[in-house]
Amino acid sequence: MLFNHVDLKELKNNLEYIDTAIIPVSNIDMNHQLLASCDKNETVQLVGMLAEKQFKGRLLLTPSFFTSGNQYEHVISFIQSLKEYGLNNIIVLSSEKIDLDTDIQLYSVNTIPMGDLDDDMKRTLIEDEVKQFMKFIIKSWNKSS
Repeated sequence: MLFNHVDLKELKNNLEYIDTAIIPVSNIDMNHQLLASCDKNETVQLVGMLAEKQFKGRLLLTPSFFTSGNQYEHVISFIQSLKEYGLNNIIVLSSEKIDLDTDIQLYSVNTIPMGDLDDDMKRTLIEDEVKQFMKFIIKSWNKSS
């Protein structure tokens, strides 16, 4: 499920089936390594969206969170509101190691240099990352059942 009007109308009635939230998080550095930040963000976005398509009806892909200077308080607050709503399995999807000081699972994707590769190679690398992320999600579900 996506964070849109149509899908969210169905969410509350189907929490027994949709128990997982994926939170994409990217740290953006406007002063240094802007293009690297862009590659990281784009990789995270694509992996999240393609995984959601595969697991449609089983998980919620939330809006992306952007940080600067590795400030994650707003992400932690959002995680708490997701738990209160009834989503118990929460995975933060990022291209960086993030320390949230919570029991939330973190999945770190490999950054793909989007500006340097042709479209076929990008697609292949993204598909590989999505497969690995999907395996991580399935392991997460198996642990909690």
